[in-house]
Amino acid sequence: MNPLPVLHDGVRTADLDIVSIPGLPTLHPRYKWKDHNQWLREVLSHRVPQARIMAFQYDFGHDSQEVAWMQLMQHAEGLLYSLIHRREGVDSRPIIFVCFSFGAFILKRALLLAKDQRAFRSILDMTGGIVFLGCLNNETRPNFEDLCLKCAAVEMGVHKKDRVIESLRQDHRWTFVKEVMEDFRALNGPFPVRILFELNPSSIGSRQFVVRTMKQECLCSEQVSRLGWDTEQLVPVQKNHAELTMYPQRSDDDAYFQLFMKTLSEMIEEVVPKSVMLSKDLSASNGSKSVLSLDLSSDDDVASLLTPSKPSLNMPSGVNIPCFVTWPYDENPNFIGREDELEQIHTRLYSIDGTGSQQRVFALTGLGGMGKTQISVTYAFKYRKDYHIVLLAHASGQSKLAESFSLFADKLGLGAGMSPIKAKQAVKDFLGSIDAPWLLIFDNADTDDKIQLLDEFWPCKSQGSVLITSRDHTLVKSFTGMELVEMTKPNAVDLLLRLIQFEKDVLDDADVIEEEIAAEKIVKRLGFLPLGISQAATLIINDSCSLASFLEDYTLRELVEDSATIQLDSPRNVYKYTLRTVWNMNFESLTKDQQSLMKLMSFLDPDRIQLRALKDSLLKPQGSDFDFISSPHKLSKCRAGLLRSTLVSQSRNGRELRMHRLVQAYCQLRMDIEESQKNFRSAINLIKAVWPVPTREMVHNPALWEEQRELLPHVQKLCEFYVKSCENGQPLIPHTEANWDFASVLYEAGWFCYESGLLESVSELLVPAKEYCIRHLQKGGGYRILADIYGGLGSLATESNQFQRAYDDFNEEWKCLKLAFDAAELTRPSIWEVFGLGRVGNGLQGLHRYTEAEEYYRMALKAWEGLPGDRKVWVSNMCTCLWLQGKLDEGEKTIKVVIKDENDATNFRTGLAMNCLGNIQISQAERLKQEGKTEEGEARLAKAMATHTKVLQLFTTALGQRHHKTADIMYKVGWHLHRRQEYQKALDMLNNALGVYASQPKFFKNEIARTKYKLGCLQQDMGEHIEGGALIREAERLRKEIVAPEDWEPAQGEKAFDDIVQFWTR
Repeated sequence: MNPLPVLHDGVRTADLDIVSIPGLPTLHPRYKWKDHNQWLREVLSHRVPQARIMAFQYDFGHDSQEVAWMQLMQHAEGLLYSLIHRREGVDSRPIIFVCFSFGAFILKRALLLAKDQRAFRSILDMTGGIVFLGCLNNETRPNFEDLCLKCAAVEMGVHKKDRVIESLRQDHRWTFVKEVMEDFRALNGPFPVRILFELNPSSIGSRQFVVRTMKQECLCSEQVSRLGWDTEQLVPVQKNHAELTMYPQRSDDDAYFQLFMKTLSEMIEEVVPKSVMLSKDLSASNGSKSVLSLDLSSDDDVASLLTPSKPSLNMPSGVNIPCFVTWPYDENPNFIGREDELEQIHTRLYSIDGTGSQQRVFALTGLGGMGKTQISVTYAFKYRKDYHIVLLAHASGQSKLAESFSLFADKLGLGAGMSPIKAKQAVKDFLGSIDAPWLLIFDNADTDDKIQLLDEFWPCKSQGSVLITSRDHTLVKSFTGMELVEMTKPNAVDLLLRLIQFEKDVLDDADVIEEEIAAEKIVKRLGFLPLGISQAATLIINDSCSLASFLEDYTLRELVEDSATIQLDSPRNVYKYTLRTVWNMNFESLTKDQQSLMKLMSFLDPDRIQLRALKDSLLKPQGSDFDFISSPHKLSKCRAGLLRSTLVSQSRNGRELRMHRLVQAYCQLRMDIEESQKNFRSAINLIKAVWPVPTREMVHNPALWEEQRELLPHVQKLCEFYVKSCENGQPLIPHTEANWDFASVLYEAGWFCYESGLLESVSELLVPAKEYCIRHLQKGGGYRILADIYGGLGSLATESNQFQRAYDDFNEEWKCLKLAFDAAELTRPSIWEVFGLGRVGNGLQGLHRYTEAEEYYRMALKAWEGLPGDRKVWVSNMCTCLWLQGKLDEGEKTIKVVIKDENDATNFRTGLAMNCLGNIQISQAERLKQEGKTEEGEARLAKAMATHTKVLQLFTTALGQRHHKTADIMYKVGWHLHRRQEYQKALDMLNNALGVYASQPKFFKNEIARTKYKLGCLQQDMGEHIEGGALIREAERLRKEIVAPEDWEPAQGEKAFDDIVQFWTR
């Protein structure tokens, strides 16, 4: 062991040496040299970048039964010899010593030797200052010997009767100790001395009659700490002796960290004035080009890799303002009434001057069929001149919102074809920064997790207007709003008469009165619901009948009692059977083929039923289930009939059909269980036929995402309907049969959600898929798909840093794959085997079981031989494993083989490999510096930064700025910038990473904790101690929630936070 390792060699040419000498805590069971050194590397190096920092390491009391003070004093010569060696060629550089407790005995003895021995004289001559912490400096105080023993006991965490303490008590060299202390006080050096002494008492343990007792006593008080030098300053600290003999933690909330740094900084300023450091700094910068200038030479370079600057109305070409998006809704020419509601909404949402210092929100709630969506659309069209931007988002699920925000990003000119995460953040950032009035409508926010979804997609809460429509009346309490009631009778009658284009002039007075009376009775029977009135009007027009005739027919049918109810979606949503009766009349007017298509579509997402999907299914053999649309002509006729019935409507571009959710529920209610199961199976077959499945070796294939995103809501509906049917005791897939296509469709959709960053939706699909497979395994044929599902769940767990769960899921995946091979579902060689083995390696590596993980990675790569595909991901994971085991050269050699083109911005796998290479280069640099090869180490660090910067550029292009993997590399580049003291650039980089993580806090809690800790360190190093300390304590609070109670202990530095994130995030 080198007794004086260099932990930091100065960012450029060092101006001074700082030597840290610990005390007896080195004997404490929980003390670790690496914690002491880590503090010096991570903390002090940032605060004193122009210093070379060294830590004196010595052994005392570990290897002998008899411990004596002389053993401690003998280390003085070792300190001197090490300093002379380290300072060869720079012996005129000033030294500052930082001594803890009994480390002062070593230093005092060393400086006295230097005074008397010419070979060491330069050490004393160049001593610029000393900081003593918890040190006994006055041997003349009463009970000095007893104080020494008590301090030793506290520092080592033992009682006063411990073997080591008793050995020190009986040492006959007390006189020598006192002589050293007396001679040092007499030295009265010319350099500044700062003495930090404790104000709080320490607990001192003793054993009497086998019972341990604790006494409280202040040990290193002001009196015993005082040297009596002219240059000394005493600094009181609200700490006890044990706390004062350790470096202060960044998370301390009692200002001790700030006090210590202030004390040291003031001493450094005395020894090496800032004017001297500045002149040397300018000289160095003028003489050579900064390493950073190679990659991030200006703030503009950094900004180009981060979120675009805040937009305004004076924006470059390409940004589209004004922008009006209410797709798929057009203005409704037949909208009537609701003037009071529209006025109330506008009064709340619109600022007279068109701007406002706070955001305005209105929640419009009510039962389905009340016309909430039509009111919001009408409001948008009526007041569009008051807003520069109007956007209507479909809020019935995460995928719907993501799709809406992708459309917004395109229409606003922020970028087409963005990933969902990137589009979401781009729109949020844009709305949060533009100085212009805008309106965002969240339509149909009815899911159980609507609050979390709204929060995820909600723009900056300092401006703009937000209108929410929902069936959940409790939102009115959360936001200003209203609960919508049914239409007034006059408005309901007017709506019906307008829809049927009632012509009063062609009738005599008696007929007009009869028709108006009939209209009043019809709308009353329909509960004054706009949706029911619209359906009745369609029937009246199609049958070319009068209102009185319709009323007579309607009464005669009496399919159900008016008092009977059906319950849809939630206990609050209750509708009269009168509405169902109107739909019955419309449905029965359809042909058999049209009814079949209607039943099939009732199990798909009602908002977007792509005609292309129906047409594409014709190209796939589906059997007799699809005879009703077996040709384009049949499909066209069915579509036309459904549109005439108004049970469905069509998008503006004619490419999609949609139906109201109540109509969808009605269609399902018409079917008995056997017919429901038949049509549900057909819906599965339809989606299975048109879902684009990536090849196994290319599971990350963004080229398929757009098509998959369009079909995702249909799979989510299939899953939702199946789960509810099981809860109701009438499963849509009989328990007696196994439909592996259903499980497969759920898996493919879940994997797409994982790959594209829609993490909230992954478990909603894969957990029901897993349960379905397990329930039907005994029927045969499901091991491979169950393995896929476990692989997807394990991958999700890795992203959310649930290390044990990830390993368990990957282990289950491998078990299922082995069973699949045994059952001949798979044959070797198989890419499934590669993924199964590799993922077990991922799980093991997450648990820090690196040796086992490496073995599985090697087996996976062996299994890949002879198979197609890009191996970079698994090679990168294995080389990361080598890196974490310290096998740096092997890892570098292996990873470089797979990096063919560092500029391949289309292949994020290249970025993964380069990220691993950059991490290896950092560790190689640290090893070189520990070997004393400082220049080589700095050069390797520069290479690492260049590598990671290139990865950031690559990920930004391939994945987008708002992808969590891009955030991971933002953190790493921020780490480099922090190390280089490029504080503002580091702050920008880390804040952007935090913004990405914070958009999905459920999954990135660990990354949030780590980034907040780093930001806190950065702010402290920028002099913002209060803000930085608060961030660090918040990070530590989060970490305490993450780490198991039995494993938690206060963080000593960055490593504690690195350990809580997945290996590829480090």
